[in-house]
Amino acid sequence: MTAAARLRRGRLLAPALLALAVAGCSAGQVASPSAPVPPSVPVPPPATVATPVPEPSQVAGLRLPIAEYMLTPQQSAELKWLNTKKAALCMKEYGFDLPIAPGPVVSASDSLLFRRYGLVDPVSVGTWGYHLPRRDTATPRATLSPAENALLLGRDATGKPVTKSNGRAVPVGGCQGRANTELRSLQPGGQGTGGGASQLAAQTKSESFSRSMADPRVKEVFGRWSECLRADGFSAANPVEAGADLPSVKEPEPDAAEIRMAQTDVECKARTDLIGIWFAVESEYQKAAIAQQPEAFAALKAERDAQAAELARQIAALPGG
Repeated sequence: MTAAARLRRGRLLAPALLALAVAGCSAGQVASPSAPVPPSVPVPPPATVATPVPEPSQVAGLRLPIAEYMLTPQQSAELKWLNTKKAALCMKEYGFDLPIAPGPVVSASDSLLFRRYGLVDPVSVGTWGYHLPRRDTATPRATLSPAENALLLGRDATGKPVTKSNGRAVPVGGCQGRANTELRSLQPGGQGTGGGASQLAAQTKSESFSRSMADPRVKEVFGRWSECLRADGFSAANPVEAGADLPSVKEPEPDAAEIRMAQTDVECKARTDLIGIWFAVESEYQKAAIAQQPEAFAALKAERDAQAAELARQIAALPGG
């Protein structure tokens, strides 16, 4: 079925469906489009958004404009691995082996768009529903002895700081603290605790997301998506809240009802082009923010480039690298 046919199918269903229940949408859940917004990002005027319906395999390839100013998913995975590797090297100095993966492993959660617009993968939801998928890793989760755990974290089971291990002084915060200190300059833009450029990415991502959820174009497609869900006996005001009230989401495994709702959720997104429209609208807000502060974003990109270069340097400098 073509994208246009899927969209027509979703629209043709509307007359036969119940109206969207507005009582379940609180002001805190979806902001009013007329509410005042900070002056840092101009609000684009509502316009028709013509976007293709992305296939599930294509969603991971979508890139919001802010992604150009952040580490890539591969680099983010490398940073996580490098942190663990440095902690393991520190532990080895004290005679302990901390098993870790042989190299960085990129997962779906490393993507900026991971569940940003809710569920998108029909294959995954058929097994996991609204639960986060679990995957086997190359290295099993390490079970540490009390002595190893104390060295890693720099404190014992009671929370008391540990100063010695196997006759050697322990770094403040343990081996994990030492690794964090060595990698402080590598925190990606928007993930660190500093101000200025390092917070600009986080601010832009947050503001564009909240504004896009309040945008009339996105709220309209939320309504059609919600009506599509209702036709199959499910209810949700928007994709962010979908599945939250299901009893099974608090259990270790999804039940059949959760899986059915998750599958309907993904199918209704495809019918209404929810992902394509929401992505296009949020992209507009991010582009507007970037255009309004060119010097600040140029500084952010330079910071990102420096982080990427330092990350590559530190990985190359590892023993055996």
